[in-house]
Parts: sequence; C-alpha cells; structure tokens
Amino acid sequence: MDGLNPLDILIHIINFIVTFVLLYLLLYKPISKFMHKRRERVEQTLAEAAATRAEADEYLAEAKAELAATGEKARQLSHEAIENAAIDAEHIVDNAQDEAKAILQKARAQAQQEKQAAIEHAHTEVVSLAGDIAAHILSREVTLEDNREIVERFFRGTEGGA
Repeated sequence: MDGLNPLDILIHIINFIVTFVLLYLLLYKPISKFMHKRRERVEQTLAEAAATRAEADEYLAEAKAELAATGEKARQLSHEAIENAAIDAEHIVDNAQDEAKAILQKARAQAQQEKQAAIEHAHTEVVSLAGDIAAHILSREVTLEDNREIVERFFRGTEGGA
C-alpha cells in the first residue's frame, strides 16, 4: 500500500463532502424548489383545465337544452302557422262563396229586370200592333190610350180565364 496515503484519502473524503454540501446548497435546493413550483403550476393548470372542461360541459348541456327547446318551439310555431293558414284559407273560401252568392243574386235580379223590360217591350209592341191592326180594320185612327185599354182588357180576360 505504498501509493495510498491515509492523509490523501482523508483529504479526498473531505473534498468530496465539501463538494457534496456545496452542490447540495447551490444546486439541489434551487432545483428542488423550481421542481416543486413547476409541479404546483402543472397541478394548477390541470385543475383549471378540469374546471374549464366542467364549465364547457355545463355550457354544452345548456346549449343542448336550448337547442331542444328551440326545436320544440319551431315545431310549435310551424304547427300554429299551419293552423292559421287553414283558418285563413277557410275564411277566403267563405268570402268567395259569399261573393259568388251575391253575384248570383245580382245576376238573377238583373235577369228579372231584363225579363220584365222584355215583357213590357213586348206588351208595348203588341199594343202598337193591335192598334195598327184595329185602325186598319176600322179605318179610323185609334189613339194609343185606346189601344192600351183594349190590350189590358184582353190580358185581364186571359189571365182570369187561365
């Protein structure tokens, strides 16, 4: 053991211990503190992410509920619109039928007036023709009043006999 000196070994051991203590004080504590802070930041970030996820899940549930409510409201509005359209169509049909009845009544009244006018015109023509025939037969001039009186007597006699 020539090359090993106990004093050198002791110096090396002291040197190792001093180096270890210096490294512990200069490196281990700051690195440990840094790693502890980093672990806390990661845990805090994970907790924030979990809270954000829970909040997002809550918003998603609310959005789904609103979407379902909106869908139901849309179906309800669509149903109401269809009902209103059916009611409006019924009113339109009723109004059209009323207008058709009014037009039909007006046409009937107009036809009745035209019929009455045609009868009166025919009556006048008959009176005029009867007067002309009677004047020709009697060779005297018969007034229009005479003709009307004769025709009216004739028609009264015909109506009463029929």
